[in-house]
Amino acid sequence: MTDYAVDQSPASNEPDEEAVDLPDRSLRGRRGGRRAPRTTRSPRAGRAPRAPMSPARVTALALVCGPTALAIWFFLYALVLSGLQESHTQHVLYSQLRYGLSQATIPFGGTITPGTAVAYIQAPSIGLSAVAVEGTSSADLAKGPGLLPDTPFPGQAGNAQIYGRSATFGAPFGGVHNLRPGALIVVTTGQGTFDYRVLDERGPGDPTPTAAQLGKSSLTLVTSGGSGAWRDGWAPDEVIYADARLVAGSIQPSPSGRPTAVPAVDKPMAGDTNELVPVVLWLEALVVLGGALGWAYSRWSLWQIWLVGLPALLAVLWATTNAVMLLLPNLT
Repeated sequence: MTDYAVDQSPASNEPDEEAVDLPDRSLRGRRGGRRAPRTTRSPRAGRAPRAPMSPARVTALALVCGPTALAIWFFLYALVLSGLQESHTQHVLYSQLRYGLSQATIPFGGTITPGTAVAYIQAPSIGLSAVAVEGTSSADLAKGPGLLPDTPFPGQAGNAQIYGRSATFGAPFGGVHNLRPGALIVVTTGQGTFDYRVLDERGPGDPTPTAAQLGKSSLTLVTSGGSGAWRDGWAPDEVIYADARLVAGSIQPSPSGRPTAVPAVDKPMAGDTNELVPVVLWLEALVVLGGALGWAYSRWSLWQIWLVGLPALLAVLWATTNAVMLLLPNLT
């Protein structure tokens, strides 16, 4: 036997150590020694349409949520959104007045179309700066202060009366009750600029200034106020006056043709009953729109309802509330 034969180790049946270290790919995906079944993802099914709400549920929801939502919207429009509307209108009127003054076409007498810009009024002590229009109906005063049609223009002989709201549509006269004797009021019309000094502010039962106190040309600002602390600022129920006397500017002639009387809608604290028909029509439109949105709820996705329904609902609500507001007293 040779040394080679003695040194050669016997053959072994054990596997090579390097082969054991190799990963066994056949074990992937197995759990507990068995291959886990491969699951396939089913295609996403289309969204099933919503089931329509029962009539009882719709009625209950409308009775509970409807009046509450409408009340919130009404106060939001009256105290906030109507001011934005008046501000936009004032910008338009200011442009018209400025152009008219430059062209000497602003009317200052005779019969004038209601809503026409006729003057610019300023009271620095209360932050008042607004374009005044012809007319004092609820619709006219939604645009800004209004000149009572059967009174002369500021700067002319007699007592000019300008009405304004104290709570809604921007509340341009909301600070009139804070005017003190001697406060300055400046009014610009097609005949020039005129300065007035306040004599006093008065309410129901207070004495009216005498003719000697008012002089040959005077101005009275008319608005509303609350009879109690809880009503002040949001639910006025009485008429407030601020009388002023001309102190700078010569008295101008008064063209003929001014009305000698005004309709009931131009009187203090009067509502515009002509808005009853628009209110009814807009309420009907609101009901029809509500029914259409209820029909769409069971057939459209939520984003489609919001995209189409919300602008339409806001537009109809805005028009409806505006018409309702014009039924309320014109000085509020």
